[in-house]
Amino acid sequence: MTSTLAVDGVHAEVTGTGPPVVLSHDGLLHGESWDAQFAAFADRHRVARWDRRGYGRSPRPLEPYSSADDLAAVVRAVSDGPAAIVGCSMGSLVSSRFAVDHPDLLTALVLVAPIVSGLPLSEHFVTRGGRAVPGPETPPLEHIEYWSREDPWCVAPANTAARDRLRELLTANPHNLRPPMDLERLLEEPVLPRLGEIAVPTLIVVGEHDVADVHAHSGAIEAAVPGAERVVLPGSGHLPHLETPQEFNRVVLDFLARASEAAR
Repeated sequence: MTSTLAVDGVHAEVTGTGPPVVLSHDGLLHGESWDAQFAAFADRHRVARWDRRGYGRSPRPLEPYSSADDLAAVVRAVSDGPAAIVGCSMGSLVSSRFAVDHPDLLTALVLVAPIVSGLPLSEHFVTRGGRAVPGPETPPLEHIEYWSREDPWCVAPANTAARDRLRELLTANPHNLRPPMDLERLLEEPVLPRLGEIAVPTLIVVGEHDVADVHAHSGAIEAAVPGAERVVLPGSGHLPHLETPQEFNRVVLDFLARASEAAR
């Protein structure tokens, strides 16, 4: 059974029973991108997914906010105690900030296709290898066409079903393409110097076809977080949970089981 929650201005859903897990989406999509995990993880966990402000079913904010603090509110709403956190891309940046700001609410951390604040992004990343990336005033349909058909790293070229799903989700939620980053307080302090404070089991998952910057950020996180593990998933780009969900679920559920056992 799935329940819908309104948590301090953000939309969240929860299902399943067991140790809590909260899923945080990337910078293009929203909570629905976790469909393959929301159902599968519920066999073992109480699973929550949420939409950051201005994404999916969460309204656009009117004043400054912190997605890391919003994530803390979601954790408190779905569990009486701490939770395992899984975040992809921008969601991983949110999750790493959450990890250093709210360590009492964290049992394990999974960073998918991660980036970390405080480590620069290359021109290659920003320009997507010199491609004609749509600008902020470009009509939504052109953005959707670029991200679902042209970008070589967002979804690996061979994963046509995932590209179709990306297109479907963005077509239904074009407001995702203009997130309210001008009001986001998440980047006010870099997390990179504080990664060593993370004291819970940490897994880094990255697709083999993801852009080079993400692999570089993954290596920096692995080096800085004590005991962190890194797994590279074959056949995947930047959204492995959407592209290769069965292998992604196997890797993450196995990690969460080991983390839970180690905590006993």
